[in-house]
Amino acid sequence: MKKAAVICVSLLTLFMAGCIKEDLEDCYTTLYFSYLGDGTQEIFLEKTGKVDVYVYNESGALVQTIVLNRSELLKKQGVTLQLPDGRYRVVCWGNAYSDTQVTNGTALQSGLVGHPHYFTKNIIATNDSLYFGSRDVDLSADIYGVDTVRFSSAHIKMKLELIGLDDVKLPDGSSPIEVEVGNLSPVVDFSKKFSDENISYYPTGNFEKTSGVFKSQFNVLRFNDDNAVYVRLVNKETNNAVYTVNLKDFMKENKMTVDGINEAVIGIRFKFNNTSIIVRPWEEEDIRPGM
Repeated sequence: MKKAAVICVSLLTLFMAGCIKEDLEDCYTTLYFSYLGDGTQEIFLEKTGKVDVYVYNESGALVQTIVLNRSELLKKQGVTLQLPDGRYRVVCWGNAYSDTQVTNGTALQSGLVGHPHYFTKNIIATNDSLYFGSRDVDLSADIYGVDTVRFSSAHIKMKLELIGLDDVKLPDGSSPIEVEVGNLSPVVDFSKKFSDENISYYPTGNFEKTSGVFKSQFNVLRFNDDNAVYVRLVNKETNNAVYTVNLKDFMKENKMTVDGINEAVIGIRFKFNNTSIIVRPWEEEDIRPGM
């Protein structure tokens, strides 16, 4: 009985892994999603709640799109493809929610991902916390159909603090200072190449009563240590710039890096003190009013 049971299980595994051309028109393969961040432990489900899967044939034409929500990812951290014999390119975007739009995705070479406001030429405040994964897949009856799509980060998290403005808030309670983050890439293609075009983001800020601090937390598409990004503070009433930080120099001076880091975070604290502004980096656990 034990021998028979082993034979049955082996046959079932073979059937699920590949395809037999005499019995099935299509082949199967299962792709497991993996994201390790900057460590060695699996954290895919901690960072990703939705995956959009795009499958392209050898000509680069879209043949299948699959959207997996949180509940589906919790059941199976991956996707099973059922397609005719052939070679395919699978592209996955994690966390493409309301701050993400895919355009021209019907062709692998022309697909672009960016904020919806980029395509309508409106103001952009943030991006989703995007993750990217891709894999070439060979669907054949002779190949065992199990593989892994390894994800990497397509975004950088930015955190800004404006201290010392609680006494000069505008009548509606908002900050008298507008933040502009310039020379950012607005779109990324399906090979994870970021556009050379430069635009500005205008993140929103929230006033935290307990600390008396205006805070902005937002995502931007990735840039390197060698970048032209700047953070500019603008007086809303006069529309004049009151301070500008060259991010490349700021990062170098403060030994900050984003190169090779998936969960990259850039934090900057601006302290307004009468007529001067003190600028320094900060980490979340280091935030204290008046520091």
